[in-house]
Amino acid sequence: MNKTAILILLLGLAAPSCQNPMQQQTIADQEQQLAGYQKQSSNLQNDLNRIRAENAALQEQIGFEQQRASRLEGDLQLAEASLAQTAGEVENLQSRLPSGIGVESRGDVIVLSLPSALTFPSGKADLNKQGKESLAAVADVLKSDYAGKTFWIEGHTDSDQPKKSGWKDNFELSMNRAFAVSSHLIYDLDIPSDSVRLAAHGEWDPKADNASKDGKASNRRVEILILP
Repeated sequence: MNKTAILILLLGLAAPSCQNPMQQQTIADQEQQLAGYQKQSSNLQNDLNRIRAENAALQEQIGFEQQRASRLEGDLQLAEASLAQTAGEVENLQSRLPSGIGVESRGDVIVLSLPSALTFPSGKADLNKQGKESLAAVADVLKSDYAGKTFWIEGHTDSDQPKKSGWKDNFELSMNRAFAVSSHLIYDLDIPSDSVRLAAHGEWDPKADNASKDGKASNRRVEILILP
């Protein structure tokens, strides 16, 4: 090999090492910048995947809430229709039952209230004539409009203790009055016994304030609850 060829070969081998420090730093900076761009791109892709997943979850939640809102709207419409029907029932019963019998609704439960002044002598649990006549009208309604329903007969008193009447307490008096009403309905007015339930509350479930005479009169009552 001649000297010229050897010189060219040596120059070629030495060329990479002849790059100046500025060029080497530029290349290093570019490589570092490229690595930064690649990392940033990877982070952005991860963020995009997370946002897509969150968006899918939100869309699913929106669909669920829309279905729930639709069900609640349907329930509300049914409740409003039921309240309107119950209000109509109350008005109809008020027109058909004797004066003095209270009619109201508690949710979808119809409540007939028979004041003790209408049905029992003071301090007694024996139905009077007017009480029996009132219950006859009630029984006609129960049999014609509410056959197959369950009727709760519930006795209530005021807060005065019935010591002079021979009862142990108001609970005993309220229970015996409820029993007298239910017995008359079953044995004299043909209300099925399996549809009747009894409860006694004594003075513990007042409708009005026992501090007044009118309040006490409102609290002395037997209620007939007609379950839906």
